[in-house]
Amino acid sequence: MMTTTTTAIPVTIEGGPYELDDRSYTGAELRSLAGLADKDKLVREGADGTETPVPPGRQVHPESGDSYFVSVRFRRG
Repeated sequence: MMTTTTTAIPVTIEGGPYELDDRSYTGAELRSLAGLADKDKLVREGADGTETPVPPGRQVHPESGDSYFVSVRFRRG
C-alpha cells in the first residue's frame, strides 16, 4: 500500500504563522487565509530579504521562511 505525504511549508502572513501545502497559491488565496482584503498590497519577503509584490491574480509557490505582509504607503497630508 502506498501512502502520500504532504509537506507543510511554514510561512508568516502579517505576523501570523501558517503551514501551507506544497503547491502554488494566488495572491487572493493568501489574502483570504489571513483575512485580508484584495485591495491590500501584499508583498512577499523571501528568506534572502528580497521583496516581491503579490497581486491577487499572481501565482506564487511559497518557500519555507517566506514572510508576506501588507505594504503601507504613507501619504503626505
